Amino acid sequence: MKTLHVKGKSTGRNDLVIEDSEGERKFSGSAYRETMDRGFHHGTLLLNADLGRLANYLHPDPKKLQAKGIKSVRSRVANLNEINPDINHDNVCSAIINAFFQHYGETVEPEYISPNSLPDLPDFTQKFEHQSSWQWNFGNTPEFMHTLSERFTWGGVELHLDIKKAHIIKAKIFTDSLNPDPLEMLTEALIDQPYKISTFNKIINETAEAFPKNAKELAELQVWLTTAVA
Repeated sequence: MKTLHVKGKSTGRNDLVIEDSEGERKFSGSAYRETMDRGFHHGTLLLNADLGRLANYLHPDPKKLQAKGIKSVRSRVANLNEINPDINHDNVCSAIINAFFQHYGETVEPEYISPNSLPDLPDFTQKFEHQSSWQWNFGNTPEFMHTLSERFTWGGVELHLDIKKAHIIKAKIFTDSLNPDPLEMLTEALIDQPYKISTFNKIINETAEAFPKNAKELAELQVWLTTAVA
């Protein structure tokens, strides 16, 4: 960071921060995990993020999302290009590479890995596909409850979902609609399904086929629900 004219410092073992007139602002966070035979390290740097959207992700409505996992520590954050407007992805990558070389006292040719350019290593392709899968990225999500509510012209809807390992294990709907049958069918069909947008789209479409007279209401529900869980 010094080569990029950023006067940062570490706090604890996870964060990098800068100080301004209002105190510390976080621009980097890390997460670690160790197993018997390997270690994992995930690091982040905020270069030019939309901090308005970031605030929404870090501060969800507590009435709608109740996590049963470990709560994250939320901090004031800053983009690196607020500190140095010349900072971009390329020069940050170059600075990290050069710092790595300097630390280890050796220079090598960096190998750039992407989905279109995988290294020729034993089992690498299989491992890449595994770690790119939905199951790897979301399948071990901590258990949580999600409550969604909306008012439509045809009635109000309140949907309660219990999610475990990224699958819906319990679903309950409350509505004052004059025709609750389609909604009850939809709710029952959600149980044991993956908690992702494609699941809601599929089940709502199937429900609309079973209740064609309610297709318009279900289409409105689909637009709202797929946006709410995105």
